[in-house]
Amino acid sequence: MATRLQLKRGIKANLPTSGMLAGEPMVTTDRGTLHVATDATTKLPVVPAIDDLATLAAVDGAADLLIIHDASEAAGQKEKKLTFNAFKTALNIPEGTADEKVAVVAGGSSGYLWGTDGTDGVLRMNSSMAMTKDVSNGFVTLAVGTVDGGTF
Repeated sequence: MATRLQLKRGIKANLPTSGMLAGEPMVTTDRGTLHVATDATTKLPVVPAIDDLATLAAVDGAADLLIIHDASEAAGQKEKKLTFNAFKTALNIPEGTADEKVAVVAGGSSGYLWGTDGTDGVLRMNSSMAMTKDVSNGFVTLAVGTVDGGTF
């Protein structure tokens, strides 16, 4: 005689909060998560301990994946995957660079803060200028050695 094991299942919002049996497993059909009851009113999600995971030595932007919760998903699995490069694209950071892009004005078109080589961005730095950020990220100081208004 074959033994059959069937898990309780349903959407995450309907996970029970009472009447559970210690050790009872429950799987969510909308999130794909597993929860185990520890007593009649307590359950724990089954997840890997983040500090037990191996450290990724380097990121392969085209192959390495991130997991993201898609709040707009109305039915089915809310957790989705995307490549690291796709995530950078969503943040307006080109695949081949770590430079951020920023807009000069709200709603404006973004461009490289320092540009691709430090000379063609939104801010162009001359040798007589320096920009430093304070330790607590509260402000940035622009130091200008020489201001030359040019001729007219």
